[in-house]
Amino acid sequence: MLQAGIKKTLVILLLLFSLFNIKQLWSASLDIGDRGTETLDRWEADMILLKESLPVNRGVVGYISEEDVAGLEYGYWDNETEFLLTQYALAPLIFKKGLSAEWNVVVLKNEDLLKWLTANPGTYEIVKIKSKFHILHNLGNQ
Repeated sequence: MLQAGIKKTLVILLLLFSLFNIKQLWSASLDIGDRGTETLDRWEADMILLKESLPVNRGVVGYISEEDVAGLEYGYWDNETEFLLTQYALAPLIFKKGLSAEWNVVVLKNEDLLKWLTANPGTYEIVKIKSKFHILHNLGNQ
């Protein structure tokens, strides 16, 4: 009988603790503003500039970003999110990470792009679109 009472008390305490945590999480979520909309709108506007500047409408396009620069620290999930957003905004183009096509979208700051170019010598034509957005035309061994 005593064990049944202890079990019942523990279940009630666990239930109260869970309800308290749910209330805390719900209350905290009420104060979260929509901080992502403005950022997404800017990204989409930059992607429109890229799309207008790319000479291809279909096919495979390379995607060069911070993860392609040796020794550069970056946020993995930020980088993956940017890659997915780029794929979405520039559909029906198919993006493949790295220098993997004649035409490549580069999402790197100027100094990081210089590091990448040093590590990946070749013949390229680079068009700066805006801030960290570039189009890299791989001219091959001309």
